[in-house]
Amino acid sequence: MKKILITLLVLLSAGMMFANGAGDEGTSAKKVVKIAFKEPGGSEAMTKWMTAAKAEFEATYPDVTVELSANLSNEADYNTKTALILQSDDSIDVVHVDSFLVPALAAPGYLAAIPTEEWAEYNDQFAGNVKEGMKIDGKTYAVSFSTDTRGLYYNRTVFKKAGVALPFEPKDWSDILDAVQKLHNAGIAYPIWMNGAKAQGEGTTMQTFEMLISGTDDWIIDGDKWVAKADGITASLKFIQNLYDMGIYDNNELATMLDAQSWMVLNEKMPQGQEVGILLDGNWKGGDFKGYEDSIGVTPMPRAAGDGFTSMSGGWTLGISSLSKNKDLAMDFIKIACNKENMLIYVNTSGDMTTRRDVAVEKAYIEGGQFRADMTPFAEYTHFRPGKELYPSISIEIQSAVESVITGQMSAEEAAESYATNVKDLSDEGNWIEK
Repeated sequence: MKKILITLLVLLSAGMMFANGAGDEGTSAKKVVKIAFKEPGGSEAMTKWMTAAKAEFEATYPDVTVELSANLSNEADYNTKTALILQSDDSIDVVHVDSFLVPALAAPGYLAAIPTEEWAEYNDQFAGNVKEGMKIDGKTYAVSFSTDTRGLYYNRTVFKKAGVALPFEPKDWSDILDAVQKLHNAGIAYPIWMNGAKAQGEGTTMQTFEMLISGTDDWIIDGDKWVAKADGITASLKFIQNLYDMGIYDNNELATMLDAQSWMVLNEKMPQGQEVGILLDGNWKGGDFKGYEDSIGVTPMPRAAGDGFTSMSGGWTLGISSLSKNKDLAMDFIKIACNKENMLIYVNTSGDMTTRRDVAVEKAYIEGGQFRADMTPFAEYTHFRPGKELYPSISIEIQSAVESVITGQMSAEEAAESYATNVKDLSDEGNWIEK
């Protein structure tokens, strides 16, 4: 149990327990269902959504009161509080959980399994891989209500200048590299812009390397064992080496792109400028492209061999505490909160990406952001990071490997060997495999 808590605290930042929520239950004869959630500073989206769900739930169950417990702490503190509260507070029934933490919270039994098999809307309307990402050993432990995806933005004006066919619909990695070469030949400063440095942290891991390796037949973990060596690791680094070998960046350009604050200058280069051809980034970046929909397009990231597409996702979920004494009512609250009407309230207030297919086709959702709407289908084939204790350390090794290749310090093969050695050193004997 102590090791489990340490695992969770490694994934989170240190924090304190939830402050006691609202209300005194002692004077009420009604049964109480308590919902704990995080409300980001300056936003009222969660509160508005939860309030709507509360009203509908209480109308359906007049003998039950829903008690909302909002927490205004930052994400790291909230996640720590969630991990701690799930171990000790049996007054909380439904919990707002970071999708990244679901495996770490479900494995020791802090989250109760959610019986989705008889929930027709869940099976029919929620995006495929978003559902799969919340499963452990075939059981669902959280319901995703908000997600994000990643893909390839491209500048149509720049593509026309370079003679690259439009619309840009790469079917495999070679199609991307062919477009990059044409963009380079046309004098575009950044044929492709992507994170690639340790200074860019998880952006390099999740938005670059994992977007590549998830498009191969390998992954960074297999069951509970970290993959130290695999063809997919080398192939992903080889894609990056191909960019270096093309000579598409000079030293100044590379330094700008790999700077920790590169996002601050990106908008000047794309979409305001014509210096970037392709951008590998997330759906939230589309918020900066509002008003540029005619010149900027987005397309899914193809798998290496052309056998489909891939993406990476995070997001937020609702789960049921294993300590809850009202699991059936908690499940019914989640169903109501995550129905079409209430999910529309949430995404139209928050601007988040929906996980429901029927919400994604609503006019109000599409009008709320063209790029968000275009990238919502990417959730059907997306992937999630492993919520394991060692992941932050593995992520740093991934960043080091990517940086060493994109800067020409190592070949893909050399970086893959170094990565394998470091993963083995980090992992206990028997906790890594080679493929």
